[in-house]
Amino acid sequence: MVKLRLAGCVLGGLACVFTLTSRAQQRAKPIEVPTPLRIEPLGIPPLNLQAVPEAVQTAVNLIGVIAVPGAPLASFDITWTDQVRGRWYLADRSNRSVDIFDAVNDVYVGRVTGFVGPNPQVNGPGPNGVVVTPDNQLWVGDGNSLVQAVDLNLDPPRIIRTISTGGQGDGRADEIGYDPLEHIILVANNAASPPFVSFISADTYAVLSKLRFPDASGIEQPVWDSQIHRFLLTVQAAPNSYVAVIDPTKMTVTKKYSLSGCGATGLALGPFQRLLVSCGKPIIMNAIDGHNIATITQVNGGDEIWYNGGDGRLYVTSTDTAGVTVLGVIDVETGSWLQNVPVLRGRNPTAFEGNNHIFVPVAAPAAGVTDTSVCASFGLKDTGCIAVFSH
Repeated sequence: MVKLRLAGCVLGGLACVFTLTSRAQQRAKPIEVPTPLRIEPLGIPPLNLQAVPEAVQTAVNLIGVIAVPGAPLASFDITWTDQVRGRWYLADRSNRSVDIFDAVNDVYVGRVTGFVGPNPQVNGPGPNGVVVTPDNQLWVGDGNSLVQAVDLNLDPPRIIRTISTGGQGDGRADEIGYDPLEHIILVANNAASPPFVSFISADTYAVLSKLRFPDASGIEQPVWDSQIHRFLLTVQAAPNSYVAVIDPTKMTVTKKYSLSGCGATGLALGPFQRLLVSCGKPIIMNAIDGHNIATITQVNGGDEIWYNGGDGRLYVTSTDTAGVTVLGVIDVETGSWLQNVPVLRGRNPTAFEGNNHIFVPVAAPAAGVTDTSVCASFGLKDTGCIAVFSH
């Protein structure tokens, strides 16, 4: 395990106390948060935040990188942060695993193995989508139309149940959402023809039903909206992509919010029923009626996008107007773009609300390509890494 940090970074620990009432959550093993530390670079005095303008204080900056052991991080997919337990998860196809990180202390802690991996000969790669339920089970979309249920309470964590969502030719089981009221997992088979979602009981592991999208060329990220008691799902279709509003009990589409002239991918839910959509550009919509609130033009839309409740910001990795890959920072409440931070080959950010650290996996370069990424600048050449940002 290797952890490297920038000179001059200031780190603080923030203890969050949660009262967990469910019997399953009582089995969880939360991280003990260490005493806050101030790390001073050699020969440089500590930063006086009182003398720094507000705009500089709140800017997002790279504070370090985390090494990922094993094969170079060439292929990966969705990442996900468990805000209650301070854990961060990466669907690491290169190592056929889901990698587990301590989001409080920014360190790699282990991995769950047994996934399909990037092999193009199988029926879709994996792992793909990831989500953790309140009973500390990790649900993962995998290749061969499989969903893997992992018990994180075990030591070491391991796959305890494999669920099939399709057959030969239905592709991978991809991105995942969770309804905590009915205990339903929603997983997308995006490469099937036509694409479909499966409703899976998180209690019995049974596939309850499937919902097909005959007008779709692909389906992407499902998210749960507790206020309207619906799943929301990005659907790629012609002539217009849309957000499907799905009733989890009737297992039907009740509304469609049209997204004109773009290919919908990532989806996240912010405060005040603000629905955050990656569709060519980051879009802020109203989750109740689908009307557009704001379109961000300074950064393009990425694959996965993430809303961080700790700072009220939306994070997206994509290209800027000059074609440079960046971490885009957007204020959700005002609907305004704040900043782009270069992060070559970075993709699929998530954040931990306890310390406002943003995690961006950075892919290793292709063979024969000189590595000029942030990983290489910290001595992790040709391996890929996790870039950690904060403000």
